[in-house]
Amino acid sequence: MDGVFDLTHSPILDHVPSASAFSGTEATPGPECATAWHFGSPLTEQSRVGDGKPGLVDFWDRVAIRISGPERRDWLNNLISQKVNAIDPGQATFGLILDVKGHVEHFFGILATEDALILDTPATHADALEDYLTTMVFWSQVTVERLSWARLTVLGTNLAADSSLFAIDATSSAALPSQLNIEISDDLDLQLWRTETIGDVQCLDLWVTRESFTGAWDQLASSAQPTGRMAFEAFRIRARLPILGVDTDERTIPHEVPIFIGRGISGATQLDDVSAGPTEAAVHLNKGCYRGQETVSRVHNLGKSPRVLVMLQLDGSANRLPGVGAELTAGGRAIGRVGSSVHDCDYGPIALALVKRNVVEKVASTNSDVPPLLVDEVDASIDPSDLAQATATDAIRPGRAAINRMRGKN
Repeated sequence: MDGVFDLTHSPILDHVPSASAFSGTEATPGPECATAWHFGSPLTEQSRVGDGKPGLVDFWDRVAIRISGPERRDWLNNLISQKVNAIDPGQATFGLILDVKGHVEHFFGILATEDALILDTPATHADALEDYLTTMVFWSQVTVERLSWARLTVLGTNLAADSSLFAIDATSSAALPSQLNIEISDDLDLQLWRTETIGDVQCLDLWVTRESFTGAWDQLASSAQPTGRMAFEAFRIRARLPILGVDTDERTIPHEVPIFIGRGISGATQLDDVSAGPTEAAVHLNKGCYRGQETVSRVHNLGKSPRVLVMLQLDGSANRLPGVGAELTAGGRAIGRVGSSVHDCDYGPIALALVKRNVVEKVASTNSDVPPLLVDEVDASIDPSDLAQATATDAIRPGRAAINRMRGKN
């Protein structure tokens, strides 16, 4: 059981001489700083991955929760935002658990094997997630258990000779495919693997037992360069992928985080198609009821979320980064909150921020009418790609369009 392991301190910090823990001066990683922040040269570690050289990242502070039993798919489907009642072995996706008002409580990966669903969640949320799932079992033929596994992730831009590999997503503990452009030892204590993308970076997540973690690290480090969480944080922020409680708050709803909903979604929500599989995002818009679904459907069909998660580019001459929860202001008026921040090898200092949607749309359309943005007295600007997305989603919502048609309006 994970209770015998200290999830707040990775063994790699003591095992690898060059591993450096977070000191509180380089950036703001939030609660997830149990692993090496860098291995001597953080910006080089990030740029090396961008140049196509694979990096190896320690995710000791991720937890695997196994859901088994003949009713596992239907049972979990009734609790979460994703549609998993028809998920196939080998598929992987993401899911949310919402409260009754639609606020996000948990965000996790979902990996389907032949006989179970594996949830990939941060250690800081694992106890609460496991407790909630356990209390919801009732008489269902389902078992919820925490596994003594930990995750290592290989990052790269050319990990697979065949890019179609990344549509497969996951499989139960079978041999790794031969298309991978990285050597994986046959005796690696591999329990599960999946592939995903974080922005433009390909990721290979490898789950091994915690007892074998340092040995697995040494094997993989022979073909992938040790890469700290600072480099991963930069890729994560670029991808607008949030950490709950750091980049979000207790009021966050799914539509405020574009990656939760997915890009290019159009049309009204539909009735459940039992045979349909999961989406690549964390929310499936066409499924049966679950807690908080009313908020998701109402926002999607009738309006827009009050805020939106964007990336900020910060003034590097200030030589400091804002703290988690710092106010983003425009002309002295609060317009949002800042979460994670980090130094990026290409952009310089960057951060994630939840910003009032009407401000983002106003900056996108009439930039001169919005006062300069500041956070902790550091100049900030919203990344142009987020501004472009704000104007691209300016169409009338499908539910509102249907109401207009009923009223004889075009």
